[in-house]
Amino acid sequence: MRQGTAFLLLVLMASMALGLAGCSSTPASDIRYYQLAIPSPQPVHSSKLAAIGIAPVRVATYLNGSGLVLQQSAVEFSIARQHLWADALEQQLQRQLTEYLLQALPKQPLALLNTPGVRTLQLEIDRFYANDQGQAIISGRYSLSLLGAIETVPFSHAVKLEQDGYPAMVYALSVGWQRVLADIAQHLATQVQ
Repeated sequence: MRQGTAFLLLVLMASMALGLAGCSSTPASDIRYYQLAIPSPQPVHSSKLAAIGIAPVRVATYLNGSGLVLQQSAVEFSIARQHLWADALEQQLQRQLTEYLLQALPKQPLALLNTPGVRTLQLEIDRFYANDQGQAIISGRYSLSLLGAIETVPFSHAVKLEQDGYPAMVYALSVGWQRVLADIAQHLATQVQ
């Protein structure tokens, strides 16, 4: 009888240990969410500008998931499973692009896309990650089009991470992204009507 009770007690304790281990193997607190820092634009002096429509920002497919991307080598990338964007990257970039232009270029009227006679701004992001050299890399191109004529301007920015870790990575990406926004605003300021 004692052996039966001891065995039953042992089985019960093992079941409880397995249950606790199962609950604690992937705690929700291990998942971290990140948002790009909100840029602080400096107003750009400009004359009256022609209206512009902002097309949806496009990012490369491998950047379009919820995980932050790290470049491990020239040919290898990893996508984080525990370090995720709070909003889809395309949505964050679109929102910040629009808000930045409204603040940096208060004389820049925005219009609906495909309005006749309105320029269109299209932004495409090819790289938006940290690399194995400790740098945040952002590159791509933006295009301004009007009546079939397209002007395309490439950009590329590298920002050194101040320390290791995902928060430092997101901060460095935010700094690089603000440089892209400033470049676009400066370019638009030279496009007088």
